[in-house]
Amino acid sequence: MNKTNTLFIVAIVFVTSVILVQTTPIYIGLAAALLVAMFYLFSSNDNKGVLLTITLYIAGFWISFYLASFFRYSINASAETEIILSRFSLLGYIAPLSVLAMIYKTKTNYVSAGSFSSTVRPLIWRGFPEPVWRFLIVFSLVAIASFSFAIDFHREDFYLLLYYGLLFALVNSVLEELLWRGYMLSRFVDYFGEKLGLVVTSLGFGLYHYSIGFPWLICISFSLFGMLMGGMAIKSNGLLPVIVMHFVMNVLFALSGMIF
Repeated sequence: MNKTNTLFIVAIVFVTSVILVQTTPIYIGLAAALLVAMFYLFSSNDNKGVLLTITLYIAGFWISFYLASFFRYSINASAETEIILSRFSLLGYIAPLSVLAMIYKTKTNYVSAGSFSSTVRPLIWRGFPEPVWRFLIVFSLVAIASFSFAIDFHREDFYLLLYYGLLFALVNSVLEELLWRGYMLSRFVDYFGEKLGLVVTSLGFGLYHYSIGFPWLICISFSLFGMLMGGMAIKSNGLLPVIVMHFVMNVLFALSGMIF
């Protein structure tokens, strides 16, 4: 089998796995993980790292699922606090993938601060070049202006909602970026190359949101946003700039009623 066909099959396996674990009982998800792990045993060394990544992602989903259930139902706290604490369940993905990154090291590594002075383009590889810091300012202003029509600034509990939104955004943006643009994108760029690796990772990122209550159409829109954030990680060679983007969007999601 040639390299192109192998890349296509692995990409399909990953995206299918992301959908499968969210829509089927645990035994089917674990059977899928076992099947991918068996492919690992008979695979060439070039494929081992990415196949193990997919296997650990599937297992990580169920670890994360039960951690989230614990935070939601075993801790006596407000609904908003439970939602914030439940995002720590992402450690169910991150912990095994971080161990894998130490065993199967990648040439590409976005688990770093990144540069705010690097050049980025609005369409990642196309458009007028801008330094990352200026792009983030423009992005934030446009995002705030776009969401301002959906935010009730006069509600009595606005500042309490803002407080919860800031906490949620801090936890979620750091952990999701560490997972998706840190470990997943680094592995997939190494294996698929920058452009295909970005597309495959972003599809997974968007579609995985179905498990936390978003409809498929919104998940697809998250995939498109994931490409922008992944492009930022690639161009800045790290996570801090994309964490800023993610943080801003999460605060706006919270204030507009999408989270709480």
